[in-house]
Parts: sequence; C-alpha cells; structure tokens
Amino acid sequence: MGTRESHHGDDMEKLARVLQGMIGFGNSRVRLQYMVDQIAALLGAALVGIWMEEKTDLIPVAVGGRAADYGRALVFSTREDAPGGQGPSGRAFRERRTVLYDPLRESDNQWQELRERYVLGTSLAVPLVYEHQVFGIIGLYVTRGKSIQPRMRHMMEILAPVLSMMIKDQRDRMLLEERSKGLSTLISAIQVLGRVQSEEELMTEFGDIAIQVLGANGGYIILYDKEKRPSLKMFGLLTGYEGELAPLLMRLMRVNPPRGDWLSEPFNYRQRRGRYRDILAQLQFRSGISGQLRVDGELAGVFTLWSYEPDFFNNKQYVLRALAEEVSTALELLRVRHRLIAGAQTDPLTGLANRTGLQEKFDELVAEGRRYTWPFLFVLLDLDHFKQINDTQGHPEGDRLLRVVADHLRRAVRPFDVASRLGGDEFALLLARCSPQTEGIQKRLAALLGELSRAFEGLGVSAGVAAFPEDGDEFRELYRAADQRLYEAKRRGRGRIAWPDDVFQPL
Repeated sequence: MGTRESHHGDDMEKLARVLQGMIGFGNSRVRLQYMVDQIAALLGAALVGIWMEEKTDLIPVAVGGRAADYGRALVFSTREDAPGGQGPSGRAFRERRTVLYDPLRESDNQWQELRERYVLGTSLAVPLVYEHQVFGIIGLYVTRGKSIQPRMRHMMEILAPVLSMMIKDQRDRMLLEERSKGLSTLISAIQVLGRVQSEEELMTEFGDIAIQVLGANGGYIILYDKEKRPSLKMFGLLTGYEGELAPLLMRLMRVNPPRGDWLSEPFNYRQRRGRYRDILAQLQFRSGISGQLRVDGELAGVFTLWSYEPDFFNNKQYVLRALAEEVSTALELLRVRHRLIAGAQTDPLTGLANRTGLQEKFDELVAEGRRYTWPFLFVLLDLDHFKQINDTQGHPEGDRLLRVVADHLRRAVRPFDVASRLGGDEFALLLARCSPQTEGIQKRLAALLGELSRAFEGLGVSAGVAAFPEDGDEFRELYRAADQRLYEAKRRGRGRIAWPDDVFQPL
C-alpha cells in the first residue's frame, strides 16, 4: 500500500472517531465545537469554522484552532454585491461548490489586517448542502507558507455532507420542538374560546392570543354575519385606529375578497401609497401574515397580524393555522348556540320574542334597574274582537293579521325595548328606562296602539301597564298587575290603556 493510500486510510479512521465522539454531546453547539476543534488538530489547520446562514449573512457558530478569535470576528455575506460576500465563503455558499482562496494570488479583502495578525494564508470554503438546501459553509485556514493539501480538501468535502445532514436533522427537531411548544401554549390559551358568549368577546380573545401568545405587535380581525355584514376589531398597536381604518379595510375586502387557503404566505412590509400603509410605516411594522376563518366551508372572517421584526411569521404558520381552525370552530359553535337560543326564545309565527325571550329580557332590565335605579314599563296588549275575525275570515287570515301586528310593534319599539307575543292574540312590550311619569310616554304609547286600531277594520286594542319597581321586581308580579289593569280596561269599554293609579286613557 502506498503512502498516499495509507494516509487516506488513517484520515478516514480518525474522521470516523471524531464523528463517533460527537454522539456523546447532547447540545448541538457543543457537538459542533468538539468537531471543529478535533478537525483543526487532525489537519494541523490554524482555523476550522462553521458559518451558518442568518438572513443575508453567514455568522460563526463554532470555530477551532489557534486563530479561533479571528474566526469569531468573521461575518460573511451571502450577497454578491456586498463586500463580505465576494470572498470564498460567500462564493461557496452562492455557487454551492468548494472554493480555494490564495491571498498571494488574489486581491485581498477587509479581513487583511486580521489575516496579518494571525499569519494566515490559503483558505478553503465548502458549502453545507442537504436535499438541495444550503445551510452555510465550513471553512479551513492554514498558516502562511503552507498549502492546503489534497487530503485536507478531500476530508473537508467528505465531512461537509455528513455535517449538513446533522444540521438538517437538528433543525427539524428544533422546529418540531418549537411547534410542539407553540401548540402546547396555544392549546392552553384557546381553551377560553369555547367559553365566549358573543362574537365581540371572541374577537377580543383572538386579539389577546395573537399578542400575548404568538408575539404579534398588532392586527385586526373581521367577522361576517350571514348577510355578509362585517364587524371589525383591532388590537395591539392598531387599537385606536378603528375609526380611520375601518372604512379602508371594509372597502379593501369588498374590492379584493380573500381567497384560497387558510393562511397567506408570510410577507414583509413594502412601502406603498395609502393611509393604511402610512399607519403601518408609522408603527414600524416590518412583516405580517393574513388568514381566513371558515364556517360550514364558507368565508366567515379574515385577520391580519403584524410584527416589528422582518420574517417574524415564517416559522409560525403551523401554529397560526391551528389557531384559525380553532377560532372558526368556536365561531361555528357560538352561532349554533345562538340559533338554538333564539329558536327557543322566538315565537315561530311572528318572529317576536316568546314568553321565554321576554322573561330573559325582563331579568336583564331588573338587574340594570337595580344597578342604575332605572325604571321600565311592562305593557300587556290584547286585540279586541280578534276571535270574531278569526271565526268569520278563517285562521290563515287571523295568522296574517297577527304577523302584521307583530311587524308594526317591531318597527315601533326602540332597539333596547322588546316586543313579544305571549300566545293567541296577547302581546307584551318592555319599555326600558321609562316610568308612567316619563314625559311623552303616555302619548307615544297611545299613538302606537291607536294606529293599530285604525289600521284594521273591526279590530281594537286594549292595554294594561305595570311599572318597575312600584308593582314589584319579579316577572309574575308585573304580569299580574298589567293583566289586572288590562281586564279593567276591557271592562270599561275596550279600546283604552289602563295605567297605574287608575288612570284610563282612551285610544
């Protein structure tokens, strides 16, 4: 066996021992440091180092040999147009090939002073490539006056793919751990989503998770109801811009509605004209990501998150997709729950609140009244001569009449009042923040019921009014008081309103 073959066999055996020794180190940085120290000693090199890609730079992660201080100071660029990217390391990274550099034969760069201090000569850079992905480079420097022998280059080129595979495996495990950690944190945070009681509360919780768990600096969420009417919530640093940005975002969603997958690709901020872009620049946002919320396969909402940091969301897509799916599920359950509650509290013929719905609103007004000392009125209505109309013209006509009366009452009451059908031809109104002494209330109620009486030939209306808190603070108490006054109004000739204190108001 020749001397060259003998050296090659010895080198491979020593290299195998180095790689075997790396297995004993659990920490990846310690493992890489052990390797470069051993390779520097094995090859008699002044410096062996590993530089990994970080954005547009190659930064040192492990350096060994007597010139290690020099290696720790080196930061190369991956860009050809940058000064630190024109040497062997930048070229090896871009061209994905081994590059040999001899400072005596080529014009030197900004590292000349450090080279002189450590008396360094020729250097070699080998790219770290695995599955067509380049991670960085491994470099070797020898003392001036020495040359990089073929066996050195051969060993570095054997070592590079093994090292690349190890780095790829380590990155995959770190990504998996990061995803697992992110999902674990997310799972703890999203448990609250199943307990929200309104869509407004759901949007607030989404914003809290985006800021506190995912680390976004700002964003917004838009939810669409079944008529595609939007509601908007901003959070983080965008809080307070609702009035200014809401019209812009709503118009943007109409002109360019979201399509495609749950998530967009992460994107970095690009300066463009427009007030929205001006605000993003003012807040110094650098990267963002957008996503969709879906219910029953239909678009139910959209969101966008922003960060100060470029590329912030690049490794968060997995967690964000999980969050989007969980929020969509919570929204679907919330809407199903509301439909069930609405169905249980709604009169099927007229669409008004039924007795259950009226009772719930009554309880809310009592709680509000106790807290703020606000009164309210309970008005019980009965359609005079309805039975005669039902008997002579038929039940379909009677049902139509009830629906028309319901529409009339629905349009007449304020948003915070309630109109209800209790059954048959009996209706009820809850008039919030009113008392019998409220200015204009008697005229307003008389006008409303008078219009009903005049709208249908042969139909009259009688009413009894009870007041909170004078007539009680329980549903049955106010219902009984209003019912007794309604009876008295009918007894006195129908077509009138019976108020507390025996006040009877003809229509």
